[in-house]
Amino acid sequence: MMAAPLLLAACASSGPVTQLDKDTYMLTASSRWHGNDGVAILGLQQADTYCKNLGGRMRVVGSERSEGVVGFLPPKALITFKCDKVS
Repeated sequence: MMAAPLLLAACASSGPVTQLDKDTYMLTASSRWHGNDGVAILGLQQADTYCKNLGGRMRVVGSERSEGVVGFLPPKALITFKCDKVS
């Protein structure tokens, strides 16, 4: 029963987080099996996890999405974010 969700999760991908400035980062997420909103959510989750691992809080400063066709041409989301320090 768990194979189907694991298989779908394996079809989602995110590029590595790229540091643009001292506390500003960027990542690209895509998936053949998630719609445009699903891809954006996957990217936001990865950005949030990245910042939490640094001991910070993620704040989106920009995003772009490219439309796709589910199952054929994967939609993509480019997310630019900052990791704010938690006081």
